[in-house]
Amino acid sequence: MSISDETERKADVTTAGYYDTYWSEVGHCPTGSLSADVRRTFERHVRSSAACLDVGCGDGRTAGIWLNRLAAHYTGVDISENAVTMAKEAGLDARRIDDATSLPFPDGTFDVTVCLEVLEHLFHPELATAEIARVLKPGGRLVATVPNASHWKSRVDLAIRGRFNPRGDRLSVAQPWRDPHVCFFTPDSLARMLRQSGFADVSIAGRQGSIASNFRRLERFARTEPGPIGRELVSRVPVLGGGLCAVAVTPAG
Repeated sequence: MSISDETERKADVTTAGYYDTYWSEVGHCPTGSLSADVRRTFERHVRSSAACLDVGCGDGRTAGIWLNRLAAHYTGVDISENAVTMAKEAGLDARRIDDATSLPFPDGTFDVTVCLEVLEHLFHPELATAEIARVLKPGGRLVATVPNASHWKSRVDLAIRGRFNPRGDRLSVAQPWRDPHVCFFTPDSLARMLRQSGFADVSIAGRQGSIASNFRRLERFARTEPGPIGRELVSRVPVLGGGLCAVAVTPAG
């Protein structure tokens, strides 16, 4: 390997370089629409007068476009220049940041911050959530989603099959050692981290609860959107859901 090749290889494994590749045609590029369960959470907690910050906005297609229409003001931030460029092309106010642990905003700027499928990618998620608490107004809300490490299927896979699936991209099962997910949360650990970060009121619910979708032979029977009974069950019993949704409120002051 030449010196130039070695330099290029090292550049690719910097955090910013990694996520610029992640948000590219050759990377994972997890673009998608807002899921129904998260949309319902937004409808309960994001008012039309809100100033909203989207930490780890990606290309803006997951939540940014919807929030930009709902809230009075939307700002998205991401470490990847490629992701920010895509978000701007979608008509969003998006800015590149160096790190989620140092947000370029004064104290008490936002009414709501959303952080969807981001905390599991961070080396110090507790510092990021403390920084989010800082830029929220008193009584402001954080809506955050993460994969559920205590999901029943993850437990079965590890206990019975000896297989760990970090669920970060398409190669998670085949090559879990290079997966972008570096932190793993259960309902209890997520709630404790948010309280230690300065949030006074924290609630955790399960999400993404189709049991049939976890079995290859049953996938065709899985409903894209679970019915009201299924939604309520997964919300109240997070072990049934592949993901977790936290709503955390800063002290009223």
